[in-house]
Amino acid sequence: MQFEFARFCWEAALKTFEELSRILASSGVTLLAVERTVTSCPPQAAHATSCGPQDGRVDIVVAYDSPDPLQEVDDAWFGLASRFGLFGESGEFLLMVNLHDDEPYDSDLYWARVRLQAQWTVAGSNRETINGPALEGLATMSPTGDVIIVGTKNQEDLSVLAVPRPHRASAIRNFAQFMLRNGELTTDEADNVKRWLARD
Repeated sequence: MQFEFARFCWEAALKTFEELSRILASSGVTLLAVERTVTSCPPQAAHATSCGPQDGRVDIVVAYDSPDPLQEVDDAWFGLASRFGLFGESGEFLLMVNLHDDEPYDSDLYWARVRLQAQWTVAGSNRETINGPALEGLATMSPTGDVIIVGTKNQEDLSVLAVPRPHRASAIRNFAQFMLRNGELTTDEADNVKRWLARD
C-alpha cells in the first residue's frame, strides 16, 4: 500500500508517504495510512466553520494574548475529541492533508489515518494561527465520520470547534450532495457518502 501511494505521489508531483510521515512526526503524530477512498464525509465537504449552533457546533475560544495559546488550542482540541468520540479503538483519527507541495487543489485533499505519540501538538508552532501538524491548518474527523473537529483563526482570537453528527449539518451536507451531483466521487465513494448522509 505504501509503495502504491508513493508511486502515485511521484507521478503527480505530490508529497510521498515518507515525506508526509516526517512532517507529521515532527509534531508527534504518527501517519498510519492515507485514505484513498472516501468512506464517509469527503474532506472537501468538511466545512465545519460554516456550521452554526443550529448544527450542534461547539466552540472553545482561545485569546491571542493567552500565556500559551498553542497549548490551550491543544487542550481544547483534546477535550472536544474526548467528549465527542474522535478517537477510534486504537487511538486513531483522521487528519485532513493536502498532498500537493506547491498549490492547493481540492482534488489533492485526503483524510490521513493518524495516531498521537506520547508528546504531541496539533496546534503547530505559530502563536498567531493554527498551522496544524501538517502545516496546512487543522481539520480532524473520527474514523466513523461521526464528528468533525477543526481549528480556525478569527480576527480577535483562535477557536477550536466541533460539529457532532456532521451529516446533519446543512453546510457539510449540501457540499457533499453537490459533489454527488457533479460526479466528483467514484461509484464506491458515492455509495459510501450516500450511506453516510442517510444516517439517523
